[in-house]
Amino acid sequence: MQTQRKLEDTPVSNTVELTQAEAMQQLMSNPADAVEIGKSLPELQRARIAQFCYGRVHMRELGLRLASTCDLMALKAAFGRGGEVVFQQSRNVDETLGALKNSPNTHTPRPITLKGSITG
Repeated sequence: MQTQRKLEDTPVSNTVELTQAEAMQQLMSNPADAVEIGKSLPELQRARIAQFCYGRVHMRELGLRLASTCDLMALKAAFGRGGEVVFQQSRNVDETLGALKNSPNTHTPRPITLKGSITG
């Protein structure tokens, strides 16, 4: 009987036994390395990966760094009308991330406490 493997457990390549989950963890831990790896991909594919990452808050830096390697036309193809905004943001990723972090709409969640919620 053959067991099914999850996608996360599938090796990315035959030369290095690295699962997709491990590869994503490494790429997210150092976005600069991810950009170097991403540069080997076609530009439109990089732009689409940037769009995917940008849409997830915990992956936004990676998305912006990948977008910085793309031209305006590729970003417009991937992001639609938002491609121009992402193009501008990706030209100075550190400044963009700082501005997003300090924007008035960004809030830090309050810690969860049980004080006062349990009567006894």
